[in-house]
Amino acid sequence: MTMISELPENLLEEILFRIPARSIKRLRSTCKRWKRLFKDKRFTISHFDKAPKQFLSFMLSESRLSLMHNNLHRFSPVKVTSELNLIDSHSGFDQIGIRQVFQCDGLLLCLTNESKTRIVVWNPCTGQTRWINHYKLDTTYALGSYQDKKSNDVSYKILACSCRGYVEQQEFNIFEMNSYSWKILDVPLDFQLNVFHYGVSLKGKTYWISRDEKEPSKMLLVTKIFERQSLPRKDSSYRTLSLSVFREEKLSVLSQCKVTSKIEIWVTNKFTETKTVSWSKVLPVDLDPGSEVWPGGSFLFDEEKKVLVCCDGLQYNKKATVYIFGEDNEVRKVDFKVESYLPYLFNYVPSLIQF
Repeated sequence: MTMISELPENLLEEILFRIPARSIKRLRSTCKRWKRLFKDKRFTISHFDKAPKQFLSFMLSESRLSLMHNNLHRFSPVKVTSELNLIDSHSGFDQIGIRQVFQCDGLLLCLTNESKTRIVVWNPCTGQTRWINHYKLDTTYALGSYQDKKSNDVSYKILACSCRGYVEQQEFNIFEMNSYSWKILDVPLDFQLNVFHYGVSLKGKTYWISRDEKEPSKMLLVTKIFERQSLPRKDSSYRTLSLSVFREEKLSVLSQCKVTSKIEIWVTNKFTETKTVSWSKVLPVDLDPGSEVWPGGSFLFDEEKKVLVCCDGLQYNKKATVYIFGEDNEVRKVDFKVESYLPYLFNYVPSLIQF
C-alpha cells in the first residue's frame, strides 16, 4: 500500500487542492515535505485558484477586526464572534489596532491605529506579515497582484494615491513587494479619485469610484492600466455610494436615490478575460424617507440569498446602525456604539498565499 507521503508531487498537490485553506493549514507540520510545499509560492497561488473557497464576512470597528454571521431571520441578525489579532512581536504590544483594511486574495493590507501609522500586509490564515514604514496623510492605499505572462510568476504590489481633491494634485506610487521599493507611477491625470470611497479587489485588480473631468457620472477605475468602466446608474437623481465583491466572481454597486432614499443593488456578470462588463439590477430596497447610507460606506451582498448588509452614517450620539435587508423589504437593524469611524464590512476568503 502506498503511503500518502510517498505519492508523486503532482498527485499530492491535486489532493491538497481539494481542501479549503482554513482546513489545510493545520497540516503544514505533518512532515518536512509538506512544510516545504506550503512555503512554495507557486503551490499557494494554485491552491487559491483551485481549492474550495470559504466566504467569510468581517467587520472592522473601533480598531478591531471581527468575524460576523448574518441571518435576517435570527433573533440577533448580526452576530459578531471571534476576533483576528494583528501582532507585531517587535513592538512590545500583544495586539495592534487597525484603522483601515483592504482585502486581496486572502491578504489584508492594513493601516495601523498607532501614534505613527504604519502599513502592514498580513495573511491571517498563515500568520505571515510584512511591515512597511511608509504612510502619508491624504493618501489611500490598495493591494493588487500582477502576473507575468512569460514566467507566470505572481507579484503583489501596493498602490498609493495621494489626493487632495484636485486632479493636478493627485500622485500615484507603486510599492513592489518583491524588491521592497517604491516608484512613482506616471499616469495621465484626467480623473479624480474619491479617497472617501473604499476600493475593492477582484482577481488581482483594484476598482475604485472616480470622477472624470469631462464626464460628471462616476466611473470605475482599474489599477495597473487604469481602464475606465461605466457604472450602471447615470440618472442624476441617484448617487453611487460604494462597491463590493460577491464570491470572488462579480462586482456589485450600491446606489441611492437622493429624493426617495430608495436603494438599488447592481451586479456585474462574471469577470473573465473579456473586458465587456454588463450590469443587472438585482435588489431594490425602500428605506424610510430621509434615511441615508453614508457615501463611501461599505456593504455586503449575497446574490444567492438576496440579502444586503449595509451601514448608515454616524449619529449625534456616536451610534452607527447596521441594516440587513431581504426580499420583500424585510429589514432588521443592529446599533453599534462607535467613537469615530463607521464600521467597515467586507468579504474575506482565507488563502495560503505567500508574499
